[in-house]
Amino acid sequence: MKYFLDTNIYRNLSRDISLHEVQPLAEKIQNQELKLGVTSGFPIVVAMELIQHLEKTDPEREECFKALCLLFDHSKKYNAKKNTFHGAFFPPLNVILPKYFFNENGPFLDAYKIIIQLTKALTENHDINNIYQFQNEIKAVREQNIFEKKELYDNIIDYLKNLNGGVLDWQYFSKNKTDRKSWFREMQTGKSFAFLAEGLMIRAYGIMNKKYERTDENYALFYKFHNDFFPAIAMTSIILEQIGHGTIAISNVSDHRWNTVLDISMMFGAIFNSQRDNIVFVTEEKKMHMFFKMNNMQDQILKLDEFQKRFSM
Repeated sequence: MKYFLDTNIYRNLSRDISLHEVQPLAEKIQNQELKLGVTSGFPIVVAMELIQHLEKTDPEREECFKALCLLFDHSKKYNAKKNTFHGAFFPPLNVILPKYFFNENGPFLDAYKIIIQLTKALTENHDINNIYQFQNEIKAVREQNIFEKKELYDNIIDYLKNLNGGVLDWQYFSKNKTDRKSWFREMQTGKSFAFLAEGLMIRAYGIMNKKYERTDENYALFYKFHNDFFPAIAMTSIILEQIGHGTIAISNVSDHRWNTVLDISMMFGAIFNSQRDNIVFVTEEKKMHMFFKMNNMQDQILKLDEFQKRFSM
């Protein structure tokens, strides 16, 4: 069984402790993992979310630095015989897609591996002054996070324009009751999620510069993909609901609701790395709990207090 802690869980665990207490806490969690016969890994997306807050003017930098230290110390595993650190990592969506559909690493794997190296450098000796040496890299990570949100954001823009004669209107559905009913009905029936799942399959082909066609073989693979990752795919409903309600704030990709895109990538990483029946996701996000339960995976997701109880914290 593999445990995956999301960004806010690492922040909550480290919020009320000092930097000197981070390493003992990480060791305590690791010791409990050994007792329970479970493991964990390095979540790339979580690290990127924390790193983006390490810009020198960010008011959350100290808390996020502690959380990043905890993430790194917790996820690295020490091999006493070889005197080396190692560990599995949970990849982001753009690495998973080509691996899942083509069993190829794709062009982004090496770029994301740099995040592990950057995390190690940033957290060296738990010295927060390290961040000042890497401000350019930290800014690049923040920009990458925005870019990944914009992939879905731009798709939504194209869809809304197509509905409205080429004119973008983020309140289109709130002004068109018939289309609004259809929008929410397709979410309720799951049609929207099937459409999104195929869109992700098409993205996998695009990443690998391959031509996508609707064949019987691809349909079978799509069906398996849709079932394997449905809890992650369904998380898009957080954004789709806001679009259906005509929430104007969603027009800004910096709005907090677009952080859902990174949550989706996290969930893909956890499910892909561990497989559906071999994962425990730790999060306070209510929608994640709802979608796990919908898929009979309620025993594979925990809230923070449940995790702390299980790990004797």
